[in-house]
Amino acid sequence: MNYSNLRILFLFFIWIPVQNIFAQPPYGNAGEHTAVSIETTDANFGYYEYLPTDFDPNSGETYPLILFYHGLGEKGNGSSELSKVLRHGPPKMIENGTNFEAIVISPQSGSGWFSPNNFLSLYDYLTTNYPVDTNRFYVTGLSAGGGSTWNALKADHTKVAAAIPICGAGSVANPSEFLQQTPIWAHHNFNDGTVGRGQTINNMNRIANTGNSVMDVYPYGTGNTVADDDYTMQFDTQSQEWTSEIGVLNPTDKLSFTLYRNGGHDAWTKTYNNTDVWDWLFSQSLNTVLSVDDFETSSTTVYPNPTSGNLRVKKQNNTEEVLEIYDLTGRKIYSNKISNNQLITIKPQGAGLYMARILTSKNIKKTFKIVIK
Repeated sequence: MNYSNLRILFLFFIWIPVQNIFAQPPYGNAGEHTAVSIETTDANFGYYEYLPTDFDPNSGETYPLILFYHGLGEKGNGSSELSKVLRHGPPKMIENGTNFEAIVISPQSGSGWFSPNNFLSLYDYLTTNYPVDTNRFYVTGLSAGGGSTWNALKADHTKVAAAIPICGAGSVANPSEFLQQTPIWAHHNFNDGTVGRGQTINNMNRIANTGNSVMDVYPYGTGNTVADDDYTMQFDTQSQEWTSEIGVLNPTDKLSFTLYRNGGHDAWTKTYNNTDVWDWLFSQSLNTVLSVDDFETSSTTVYPNPTSGNLRVKKQNNTEEVLEIYDLTGRKIYSNKISNNQLITIKPQGAGLYMARILTSKNIKKTFKIVIK
């Protein structure tokens, strides 16, 4: 073998280990925020990786994951410009000392946008290479990243446990009733001059699809000016009606919209700095485990079963109870207090088997199956 061929062979064997050793996620250690250049990863984007302080890849444990999408001003090449991602949102909070109870992945896009297909490829990459609890995969983003959050939901909402689009510059299809199955808490400033509040308003209306606007319940000032405070509009997926209350309120159902009184385009700082927002997010899960062990009993029954969609409640006491119904993925499709002889109409979910439970404020009293014909 001549010197030239030997040199090529030597360089080949040097190159292989570099690619194999340094292209293996996770890249950092527990509690670390690590820049992952696009040249060193099999992902389609360079990104920042944060691992929770209790992270142990060898423990067999899985962890929630937050996928954060940046705004247009933070776009870059995923390499030398990757630090732009640290300007806002969770990456900035982590750099300033915030610890999250989740893996946080913050990719960088060259265009500033992430398409539905981009979400699917990232989802596959992350769930393949990280110990992710797929029942707690969360998506959030600001401005263009808020639009990218809507794109993730359009791609496959069944993969998303909850979403927080903030001043999102993007839209969902009209109508998008299927998104009533996913916990979504949208945020916008009334006086946003960069991405008008109408973007989020339109998405709320397309998801609710009632023929009425979410803003019908907003307490405008004189001449349709801003209200005197922040307001949260919430959609009841059973009554199919909007309500509004003063303040920034945790959603009690799937679809919620907080409209801040002021702040220009920056609705993200106050949203991400609000611990209630994170408490709500981390409480969401695709799979609610329904066990039949160690439950008390209840005389309350729900009939007929099987049913075509209408159920009747039979109660023999005045105990305050709640009925919850889940599909087989663990997604809650109904939750409400029940009373004797109450008629419950389950919005068409398709024929099949569903799980239900009756509970009080302290205990689960009964679990059972419901068959929809």
